[in-house]
Amino acid sequence: MTTKIFNLFAVSMLGAAMFLTSCKKEVDASFTKDFDGVNFTLDTTSKVGAFAIAGTDVVTNLTQLASEKGFDINKIKKVVLKTCTLSMNDSLNTPAQTFNVLDSVYAQLSGPSLSTLKVGSSNPVLHNGSTTLTLNMKNSDVAPYLKADKFNFIVGGANNAAISHKVPMTAKLTFEITATIIK
Repeated sequence: MTTKIFNLFAVSMLGAAMFLTSCKKEVDASFTKDFDGVNFTLDTTSKVGAFAIAGTDVVTNLTQLASEKGFDINKIKKVVLKTCTLSMNDSLNTPAQTFNVLDSVYAQLSGPSLSTLKVGSSNPVLHNGSTTLTLNMKNSDVAPYLKADKFNFIVGGANNAAISHKVPMTAKLTFEITATIIK
């Protein structure tokens, strides 16, 4: 009788241990998502002062990232634009345009049924002849913009001199996504 009780107890404990170790639990994890080739054009202007560049649509494709990383986009807790680096790709023109022509720059996001949100800026812009500029980020939660199929990336600011030709530009955006995953 004692042996049967002991065996029953041992089997019960083994079953409980197997059940507890097989349970999955939810944990928060962070991932980065880069958008490297956000292209737009700084247009020709003879006016000095405020400017805004018509927005560029960026397709998010978070469903694919979620599938690769094992989370549901509805389980995203927060998304922050960590870095935004702008580049002037003007090597075909002489002289090539640099950020010296700009006194300030800002970046905004907008989207379908979403308000326009300023996410970063540089004011003042350093006049050191550079063709790249990394903005100071606001660390706002931009999850609704990335959960949408696409968002609109807008650049604006103030120029201090005429811009004699169209300047091709590229933005590299790096987002940090915090989501609940099942482990």
